[in-house]
Amino acid sequence: MEEKSAKLQNLFALLTFFKPYRRQTFFAFLALLITALMVLFFGKIIKYIIDYGFVKQDQHLLNLSLFAFIIAVIIMAVAGYYRSSLINSVAEKVIADLRKKVYNHIIHVSSEFFEITKSGDVVSRLTVDTALLYETLSSTISFLLRNSLFFVGGICLLFFTSVKLGLLTMLIIPLAIAPVIFMGKSVKNLSKHSQAALAEVGSHIEESINGIKTIQSYLCEEKESRNFSGFIDNALKISLEKIRLKSLMVALVITFAFGGIALVLVCGGNDVISGKMTSGALSSFIFYSIITATSLVSLSQIAGQLQTASAASARIFELLKIDSPVKEVKDPQPFSLSKEINIKFENVNFSYPSRRENLVLRNFNLEIKPREKIAIVGSSGAGKSTILQLLLRFYDINSGIISLNNRDINLLSFSDLRKNFSYISQDCFIFSGTIFENIAYADKSTTKAQVEKIISENSALHFINNLPEKIDNFVGEKGIKLSGGQRQRIAIARSIIKDSPILLLDEATSALDNQNEKVIAQAIADLAQDKTTITIAHRLSSIINADRIIFIKDGNIAEIGSHQDLIARNGFYKKMYEAEILEII
Repeated sequence: MEEKSAKLQNLFALLTFFKPYRRQTFFAFLALLITALMVLFFGKIIKYIIDYGFVKQDQHLLNLSLFAFIIAVIIMAVAGYYRSSLINSVAEKVIADLRKKVYNHIIHVSSEFFEITKSGDVVSRLTVDTALLYETLSSTISFLLRNSLFFVGGICLLFFTSVKLGLLTMLIIPLAIAPVIFMGKSVKNLSKHSQAALAEVGSHIEESINGIKTIQSYLCEEKESRNFSGFIDNALKISLEKIRLKSLMVALVITFAFGGIALVLVCGGNDVISGKMTSGALSSFIFYSIITATSLVSLSQIAGQLQTASAASARIFELLKIDSPVKEVKDPQPFSLSKEINIKFENVNFSYPSRRENLVLRNFNLEIKPREKIAIVGSSGAGKSTILQLLLRFYDINSGIISLNNRDINLLSFSDLRKNFSYISQDCFIFSGTIFENIAYADKSTTKAQVEKIISENSALHFINNLPEKIDNFVGEKGIKLSGGQRQRIAIARSIIKDSPILLLDEATSALDNQNEKVIAQAIADLAQDKTTITIAHRLSSIINADRIIFIKDGNIAEIGSHQDLIARNGFYKKMYEAEILEII
């Protein structure tokens, strides 16, 4: 019952996307109805042509019948054109709207979802599964309705032509439908497994492309090829089993349907010989029998396609049903952009959703004053980067309060909260596009003149003017055409444009060589002037001028003070600093 209810929910959810296109959909189905009626009308024309044109040799009625046939063909052709044009255009628009809605939902889901979900699976649902739904909307549903009209209309006209033969046909139909009823569920399950297997293939391809340098440097090309072959073979095995089952289902339907027509032909032939039925009536009956049988066969094939589409729609709507654990408050408190922001952590406890039993922060308390330069250090896994992610509300804390100017950040809108922060990480993300598009990413109103001015005023960005297309230079996917240092500089320029009062630096220079680190450090120092700055540092030499340095250990503050204070204290910080000095020596 729950599975059937879920199917109906997905169906009704999909139907809501047709609301903006009700008018086009109505005329499309009207054209479909006219097309179906014209086809059924051919049966009557056949009867008149045979009985009056051929048997009675009435030239006038023969000419009228042929004229009616030509008119019906013209009407059917015109209606068919509008049916195809309208249905396909509506299907394109519906799928476009669906993709937009799913993407818009996913882009607002919190980070937790992306930690436990393969990106390739999401891509597969947005592309492969929606493409399957497009085929369903543009073709399958049209075929379903048209063949349903043929089937129902054919049955009615069969009885109208001959009650006895109509009853005989009705006895045959349940046999023809039985394979669809008994095998349809298995086809649907295989379709769902097939889509999941294809998603695995997509995920593996994406992962391999992202890790191509690692694969090649470790000489693991053959290993990855074998792994990929395993995914492909698994998907192929499921698809072949689905094809076998669908083919068997269609073969059984064809056998029962056309075997029934043969039986009807024998009985009808006897009626013609005995004079109980005219040749035209039998020809018309056979025409309707063929229409009924072929529509039944088509419906059996459509049933399999609908099972596949049902599985695809379920996977798509699963994305829409994802409930982000980090929710924006319905009635947020207003909070304006300001350089006078006091940040406070009060008794904060936090653990990642996937590891609830492991507290990353324990009764964490910290206050940061406006324009203060704070550096956070500690061993790997101590919770340093977590502090920045909690400030941006990528996650919600277990307990305690994080506030800006004594306002709980949970009571602020995401927009009001995050516009106060500029975030630069070690692995800064560069979008496929031009340098200008990346720098102006956060502000659509940014002009090229503004970006060029920023470049001229910041020596770290002068490299851009040496590129062939300057700010219009294409950077490649994920900024592959840029070096690590250049990508970092683009991220800094992006933050200059945003001009937020609080700067969050998550090991922004740890992956750079000494020369690049000095250039980036100076660019960051220029950017950080008159801003509150929180720096997660790997190299302690880069943060010795911070107002306060906070040493995190086991999710709490072990030491806090200036560089000189902590060195004099002879504690954790001093040991880490001395170890770094020894590494340099």
